[in-house]
Amino acid sequence: MDNVYKIKKARSIILYGIILFALLELGIIRLVFPTYYTHNLLLIPVYYLFFGLCILLILRWMKRKKMHPARAIALLMYFSLFQMILTFIVMFSYYYLVEANKYVMLFAFSAFYLFFMGIKLLIIYNIDIQHKSEIKHLQNAEKEK
Repeated sequence: MDNVYKIKKARSIILYGIILFALLELGIIRLVFPTYYTHNLLLIPVYYLFFGLCILLILRWMKRKKMHPARAIALLMYFSLFQMILTFIVMFSYYYLVEANKYVMLFAFSAFYLFFMGIKLLIIYNIDIQHKSEIKHLQNAEKEK
């Protein structure tokens, strides 16, 4: 089951995806709504890069521990719950404490959140599909014996 956790593929998806989405989203805000663009918006990609690196560390730890994929998916779902709670806390604290355009920040944060959840869904789906294919391969090998 070593092939279940493809860290290089996940690293590419997470890091390049976040960087490209950040350039796209912040570029659109800066070009279309230049009056609403602030440097605080640059903190959003940094926040999600931190979570992306945490996911990569979790995947590396799972691979090293040879964790069963079902437990790995459950652990990633717990991590998603933690991230959701922390994201809501950060969003609401920004909304009430910072005197900038709150709606642009909330929109940018929410768009990034949905994008990042899509990335995590791809990683979880990849783990599940590879696990099922390895089980099927092992069952076919047992039938041939």
